[in-house]
This record gives sequence, C-alpha cells and structure tokens, in this order.
Amino acid sequence: MPNFSPFRKAVLNLRANPQSFLSRRPLSSQTSSSSTNTINQKFIIGAGLAISVPTYLYLTRARLDYQPDTVPDKVNSDVPDQVRSSQSGNGKQIAKISARDVLDKKDSNEFWVVINGDVYNVTEFLDEHPGGREIIESNKSKDVSYIFNPRHPSDQLNNENLPPSVKHLGKLEINNEEEKEKLKLNISKSETDEKELIKKKREEFEEKGLGQIINMRDFEKHAEELCSKVAWGYYASAADDEITKESNNSDYKKIRFRPRVLRPVKEVDSSTKILGYDSTIPLWISPAAMAKLGHPDGEVNLTKGAAATGIIQCISSFASCSVEEITAARTNNQPLFFQLYVNSKRHLAKEVISKINRLGFNAILLTVDAPVGGKRERDIRVKGEFEAPKSDAYDKQGDTKGVAEAIFSAVDPDLNWKDLKWIREQTKLPIIIKGVQTVEDAVLAYKYGADGVVLSNHGGRQLDTSATGISTLLEIRKHAPFLLRPEYRIPHGPSKELIKNPDLLVPTTPINEKPLDRKFSIFVDGGIWRGTDVVKALCLGAEAVGVGRGFLFAQTVGGVDGTIHAVKIFESEIQLAMRLLGVNKLSDLRPSMVEIVEN
Repeated sequence: MPNFSPFRKAVLNLRANPQSFLSRRPLSSQTSSSSTNTINQKFIIGAGLAISVPTYLYLTRARLDYQPDTVPDKVNSDVPDQVRSSQSGNGKQIAKISARDVLDKKDSNEFWVVINGDVYNVTEFLDEHPGGREIIESNKSKDVSYIFNPRHPSDQLNNENLPPSVKHLGKLEINNEEEKEKLKLNISKSETDEKELIKKKREEFEEKGLGQIINMRDFEKHAEELCSKVAWGYYASAADDEITKESNNSDYKKIRFRPRVLRPVKEVDSSTKILGYDSTIPLWISPAAMAKLGHPDGEVNLTKGAAATGIIQCISSFASCSVEEITAARTNNQPLFFQLYVNSKRHLAKEVISKINRLGFNAILLTVDAPVGGKRERDIRVKGEFEAPKSDAYDKQGDTKGVAEAIFSAVDPDLNWKDLKWIREQTKLPIIIKGVQTVEDAVLAYKYGADGVVLSNHGGRQLDTSATGISTLLEIRKHAPFLLRPEYRIPHGPSKELIKNPDLLVPTTPINEKPLDRKFSIFVDGGIWRGTDVVKALCLGAEAVGVGRGFLFAQTVGGVDGTIHAVKIFESEIQLAMRLLGVNKLSDLRPSMVEIVEN
C-alpha cells in the first residue's frame, strides 16, 4: 500500500469471518477483466493505486468461506437495474438509495460512489485514499465498479473490511435509463477498442484451445494478446534496460549438459520434497502480484492448478485475491508458502505473521531484495498509470509512476539481518530468505538462522545488471561450497573418479565432506522457461526452483486449466531431460553432468 498510516485505524478495526465471493466464468468472459485496466488516465491513476489497498487489508481478516457460484460476474456487469435484496444477512432492513439521490450529490459537498449495486459515502475517506483525492473527486456520483473490481479481492466491500471512514448507505435503485446512463463511467474509445480486440483474440484462441501451447514461451506470446496494455506493462516490466531480466534466462544457455548414454531410462521419477512437502516436480509457483489483471479469478486459479498437479504455490503479499480467498480454495493438506514483506510498523507486520500462522501456511519466504521498488519503465510508460509513492526525486518532476513503485512504500527500507531474530520469534514456520544475490549474503542467511535462501533478483525488476540466480549459485559453489549438500560440493564438468570408474553414474561423496550442523536449503528463481533450466539448476546444487511470470501468463491465458497445462509442460520437459541425461531420479543429478561455457 502506498502509505499505510492513513489506514491504521481502519486496519485495526477489521475483524473475523466476512463472506468471500468469487465468480466462475467461462473462458470467453474473461476479456473484460483483463482489458479494464487502461480506461483514461484520470480514472486509472487512483484506481491503479488502489491496487495497494487490498494487498495489505488482508492483515486482519480471518478465514473466509469460498463460495464461487453465489454471485454473478461483478467485473463485467453493468449498473444494476434494480435492488436484489432489501435485507442484510442479519435480517436488518437495508436502505434503498435512489439513483437520483446519488446524482444530486455531484454538486454537493458529499462524495458518493456506486460499487456493485451498493452506494457508499466516501467523503471522510478522501484524504485517506492511497491514490489521493483526485480520483474520487473525478468520479463523484459515478458507478466505479468497472475500475474497482479487477484490482480488489472480492470480499473487499464486506462490512467487516470497510474502513470506518467509508459509509455503506444502502442498495442502489434506478428508475429509468437516463439515470443509468448518467451513472456510467465515460470509457474512452481506445479502452473500448482494446476491449473488443482482446475479446476477438480470446475467441480466436478458444477455437484452437490449449493444445496450441507447447512451451512456456507460447503462454507469454498469447498472454500479451489477451492482456490490456496496463496489465502487460506490469507483468512484463523489468528494471531500467531489462538487462538482468534477459540474463536470467540467457545465463542458463551458458551451461552445457554432459549426457551419459546407454543407461536404462524407461522409468523416471521427477518427484521430490520441498521443505519436507511432496511435489510432483522440483518447481513451485513463485509469488507474483496482481493475477486478477490477467484473469478475473486471479491467484485462486494458481491455487487450484497447484492442487490438481501436486506442486506448491507461494502467495504474493501483493496478491489481488485475499489470503482468505486463497486458503479457502486450497484442498485438504495442500501446502502453501507465503511471501512476506515486513511493514515498517512492526505491530502490523506482527499481525501479518500471526494471520499466516493461523491460516495454516507452511513456510515464509522473506523477500529482501525490494526495500524500495525498482524503476520499471514499461510499467511507467503505459501511464496507468499508477501514481507512485512520493520521493524527492520524483516529486520535483511531478512524474506518474507505475504500480510497482506504488505498492512498495509500506515495506520497511531499514529491514536488516538482526530483524530476522524478531521474525523468528513470531512463528515456528521455516523462514527462507528470498532475494539473495551474493555469496556473502547466503553465508549471512545461514549465520542468522534462516532455513534457506532463494537466489533471486526479483525477476530482474529491481537493480538492473545485478547477478542472476544461477550465477549466484555458481558463486556459492566457488566461494562457499559448505552451504551446499555434501554431494554437490564437487567440481562441475568431468570427474577424475568417473574417468577412472566410468561404469559409475555419479561420483562418491568425499569422506571429508560433512553436512552442515542444520538443514539449509538453496533454491533458485528467475529466468526459468524450460525443463532443461530446472535440471541444470539441480545439477549444480539447487534443491528446487521457482517460476513466477510463466504461471502468471498461463493463468491469464487459461485460468485453472492453463495453470495445469503449464505444470504438465514443465513435468514433460524435466523428465525428457532426465532421460536424455541418463538419470532415473532427481537425486542422481550431479555437477559432473554439466559444464560451464566460459565467455
């Protein structure tokens, strides 16, 4: 959230058991959700910035019941013609507010808006709104559902989740078409044209189906066609010149396999355990924010897809579905990890961790590579235009920034290694440090008691020209191999032992190599588009890898089915690489099976 302080009172007043709603839609109806994000600039500045509101309001919500079929499509619906009910869930009479009353407020000192058929007085909320007063003032006496829904959890408007300064007045009642038209937002022609184009592209895609997707890059190609420009600007953006984003993948091309032939490979097993939890492949869904920008069901698609395929999902702190929606959609005993950004206000950070404990998450990935948001120029250029948190550099220029910067300003920029002890005191869950980019910090993570690290540069979205995940793994192998499991501390490339004993598939572990005094896991994230990338990382000592953008694109294109299809692609490619490399199980992968090509 751009600035947490205005919501402090509101957040502390949010309490348990609101009803969660998600609407299931056929794939053909998803176009509006992914295309509602460019509107005109005045609308989007505030609406986009409002992205950050729900990402932290989950702090004090308790577990919700997931009822996906109870409500019609709130993203695509027009202004309702009539009130659906005149009573609340507790039997109290709900007031009916005429459209004329709403429209009459346009020339008054009060600010009313309509969202999903309900009327709200947001007058006292003007100065608390993270996007500033302008967006509310500009849309005074309008139905703002169109820009509200794609950016917020579906339970955001439950009474328990409303800040005290937002007053729910009642249900909207419309008497004629003229009133209905006056309430509608003035959508720009470019927005309408984009929406129609995406709809056409969606229909064309559906005619062929997911069968046309044969690798993860295919998902990327089609996702761009099925996203709005604003959504794509956020998903695809990286820092500055995007050199690190490209290097994340190109560095894998510098690693060559050394396959062993004439090995029986009919049977192959790509399953593993990640932090003690079963996974069908050595890969998890990395935390990636704002999935609803690509599909109306957002992160819940990933949760269901992970459950159906037996892999693990890590939930972003900036997810567009609330953690209650996500955990309510999980299957029994389905493991979920949580990506934690530490709020500068420790009592609020403590509430987040308490919630994660209570909702039954299985691990925390403490993200440390984003004390501030990177300069992501694609995101900024789209002009959506998400207003940035204020800083001296940009205030003087009056610039409008992207959502990336807007959502980071609640994160504590002074978080340091000593804070790890405080976090450990709040939970018994494994704590993995995500965003390590040097061997020194990997050593510090072990020293300060972390359970492992994710070698990652935030998908190239933070500091451009920084180290890639796989290059940091090579750095650890060279300078601090003791952090690796003993069998992976040997050099890569040809093994003298195997040359003397070529019948062996893997070299023996040197007797002088002892395990660490406690479990310490090393994972790699970033730039992984192929099963061969996964296998290369494991050969060099990683226990598993994370994939973020690829799954965002998959759920954008095909929802749950797209997520499942993506997992199957990775599984097929991983198993094929294993067979061609001459191994039957992941534990047989060794550094001797790869060589590094020097520049």
